[in-house]
Amino acid sequence: MNPWIKSLQIELEKQANAQDAFWMAKYMRNQFVFLGIKKPIQMQVFKKVVKSFPASENYLEIATELSEMPAHEYHYLSMVLVIHMKKHWDDRIPSWVEKMTLKYPWWDITDVLAPKILGPFFLKFPEQKEYFVDRWMNSGNIWLQRLCILYPLDYKMNLQTEELAAIILPLSSSKEFFIQKAIGWILRQYARSNPGWVRAFVQQHTLASLSKREALKHLT
Repeated sequence: MNPWIKSLQIELEKQANAQDAFWMAKYMRNQFVFLGIKKPIQMQVFKKVVKSFPASENYLEIATELSEMPAHEYHYLSMVLVIHMKKHWDDRIPSWVEKMTLKYPWWDITDVLAPKILGPFFLKFPEQKEYFVDRWMNSGNIWLQRLCILYPLDYKMNLQTEELAAIILPLSSSKEFFIQKAIGWILRQYARSNPGWVRAFVQQHTLASLSKREALKHLT
């Protein structure tokens, strides 16, 4: 085990709570094992331990090792580590995101990977976007497709509406809850910056009821 991961493990296990672990696993439909450490405490521990993190080119390998630990808290913190090392990002990031998504196909993983890692990565390396978005859109995998929908969640006026429409429309008839919800979410978020476009888009295209309801939630 990497020494830094061992130090993180020691600090996290001090905060383990069996009762919280039970309810956290239940909330996630028992798909993951938990230590029972809530996000604010996870972040407190991470901020304490990351001070000793070696600023090396091996951060992605360390994040991968962290993601392979049994408890779901480590999976989350592997993403936090990658975000923390943003200034060291290179063209390995999208493949790492893809592997994480396929290894842990669930909303709490994609909902960090997409806006917090892919979003800023594609702004920094726009030449990488077309290949991976096309790859994931054509994969037939709902979680990879959810990445495509949600990566511009925090873009505000940097969001390219033509690109967003090209992602949403092929998926607009999907029966998958997590696709319908993501479409509604990205539209609702973009409506904060460009309500007129969102209102017109919803009026002009057929969307699932859930997507439409979410999109228009804060529009009158």
